[in-house]
Amino acid sequence: MERKKLGSLLTACLVGFSLMVTACGGDEKVNEVSQQPAESQATNAPADNTSPEVNYDPIGKYDPPIEVHSVRMALPADRFENGDTNENNVWTREYESALGVKLVYDWLGDPSGDSNKLDISIASNDIPDVFGANTKQMNQLVDGEQVQDLTEVWEKYASPALKELANQDGGLALKSATFNGKLMAIPKFGGNITNADILWIRTDWLDKLKLQPPKTMDELLKISEAFITQDPDGNKKADTFGLAISKELSGLTGFYNGFHAYPGIWIKDASGKLMNGNIAPEMKTALAKLQELYKAGFLDKEFAVKDGGKVIESISQNKVGIYYGANWYSYWPFNDARKQNPGMEWKPYPIVSADDKPAIPGVGFPVYEYEVAKVGYEHPEVIVKMLNLWLERAYGKTADWEKFSVSAKGTELFQYPLFQVYAPNKDVPDNYLAVKGAVETGDVSKLNTEQKALYEKITAFKKGDDSQWATYRQAGPTESSFEVLAGYKDTLLTTAYLGASTPTMVERQGVLDKLQNEIFTKIIMGAASINEFDKFVEQWKKLGGDQITAEVNEWYTKQQ
Repeated sequence: MERKKLGSLLTACLVGFSLMVTACGGDEKVNEVSQQPAESQATNAPADNTSPEVNYDPIGKYDPPIEVHSVRMALPADRFENGDTNENNVWTREYESALGVKLVYDWLGDPSGDSNKLDISIASNDIPDVFGANTKQMNQLVDGEQVQDLTEVWEKYASPALKELANQDGGLALKSATFNGKLMAIPKFGGNITNADILWIRTDWLDKLKLQPPKTMDELLKISEAFITQDPDGNKKADTFGLAISKELSGLTGFYNGFHAYPGIWIKDASGKLMNGNIAPEMKTALAKLQELYKAGFLDKEFAVKDGGKVIESISQNKVGIYYGANWYSYWPFNDARKQNPGMEWKPYPIVSADDKPAIPGVGFPVYEYEVAKVGYEHPEVIVKMLNLWLERAYGKTADWEKFSVSAKGTELFQYPLFQVYAPNKDVPDNYLAVKGAVETGDVSKLNTEQKALYEKITAFKKGDDSQWATYRQAGPTESSFEVLAGYKDTLLTTAYLGASTPTMVERQGVLDKLQNEIFTKIIMGAASINEFDKFVEQWKKLGGDQITAEVNEWYTKQQ
């Protein structure tokens, strides 16, 4: 799926553009990381009877300093300023000065795309001291007994703020990293509401054609037809289209949700057991509509040969008027497209329903990275201490926004830390409601540093500073994607499966995803009958889907 590609191409964007002016935190308790001195000694005293009692200060400094080896995907050179690099920047220096930690990267993955270096390292058991792993890799590491139990480390070293943040989701993230009662990793906590799809529409085209924003799927499809047939760009050519999708079938989740179909997540069937949304009957209904739209010319006839990058080019080339996608799209691709097309205006709206039932956005599990420590490594607690320091410097009493989060030049310093965590409610509703209230009243006394930065950018836009358009469209009090997400807050459908990848997922998911993309593309283009969906379901089950479903339900039963 193109969404996964965007995640790898824009490692900072999924954290990224939804956090363009942010770092992490936002909860009042996150502002009080530790009441103990930050420079106190900790954790590496000799283990003998004459040693003083170990100090479990959440951000205590190692004396003597320690060297910590890790790996990560590199950030491109243009993400740094003042001569900083991946290996030497404000955060690596802060680790050294505050924690007594010299961070050494054994290697840095290629920032231009996916890297299989970590997979190779895991397979050869050549892993660094501490590092971040995806779900599949974490499973492999645990099964191979390559990483150590962090249960005691978490209990002794996690700051009150970090523990409070970890409980905002009811402990689900921690549970996903727990194997046989042992916490084998620290999840990269985050909220899933910011992953919900939003309906983005070119409102300058709406205005030109005297159309109103849609409230139903029928209204949206009428707008799509108008964008195709009524020359909204005014070039007297039939070269525009409504709904944009790519050959990976990205940009369709919100559309599917409008038909109450939920691709990629696990939902309850009529019996109360879990089933994969990709094979639900509602998906067949949505595909039938897409086939109809393609035949009628509502979709780009060349979508099957256009990757996500080509779709983005179409937006910049003034060809697209409707795009389902992320809350941070105001930063990219829309802000770049606006610079090339003066007068272009995109606004976000809630997804719309195809019937009289409300459209409910579906989202997956929000944890996509797990921080682990190699078996035998002497200082596994350094993971937790780095996370504590992140929260303290971003939101604690020693917070300095321009030094640690976003520089005066706009450089995203929050991308530099090796490990980070994200409060589930930070962006929505916390930041959104706080900034909206401040804009309405003018009272900024209760805003934290992140919220003040948002407030300043939003008020600047309201005063005519168009350079802050992207921030306003994401986080503004009205006509923003955060406003849309706040409306989703009580209706979001989260995947019912919150565990790590099952053994059969690890083995067969790639095959199933490829099969799905091929069959769905043929159905949409009319190269296959809609009834091919039923054959797809049977193939999906035989090729591993049934076994995955059994494994998922075994996990689900144990959680009841």
